[in-house]
Amino acid sequence: MAARFQVLSVPVPRCARVPVPGGSDAVAGSRAKIPHPLERGFTWRFMSANNRSIAKSVHTSADVEACLATIRTLQESLHLAVGETVRNRQRQWVWSVRLDGEIVATASRSYPRQVRARITCNAFLQLVAETSGSAPVRVMYR
Repeated sequence: MAARFQVLSVPVPRCARVPVPGGSDAVAGSRAKIPHPLERGFTWRFMSANNRSIAKSVHTSADVEACLATIRTLQESLHLAVGETVRNRQRQWVWSVRLDGEIVATASRSYPRQVRARITCNAFLQLVAETSGSAPVRVMYR
């Protein structure tokens, strides 16, 4: 099996702000956040041929079609993509890919060495370039 994209349904953190009983709206902290149940969004991840996640989207789309559109945008604009590596809070290296200055993809894991993060970022870009736009994308509902 070749490298491929997968689309996943994920919970979207959204909250409503409601007045706290006995609290005044003018007083700071007098509102509570109540989570909305069952709100879902869609995101993508890129899987290697050995079924390991290489990269993931940094954005959540409202529906499957919008998520597929973000994959197509990445594929079509790949020549404009810029890979970068940075250290995270655990002092591990992670990579991300930018299009038009906006991060669109990030590593699925962190790396103890910067060179390994760079190699994986370059491999991701190469694999996406080799993945045809007509390749099937598996949609997974969780």
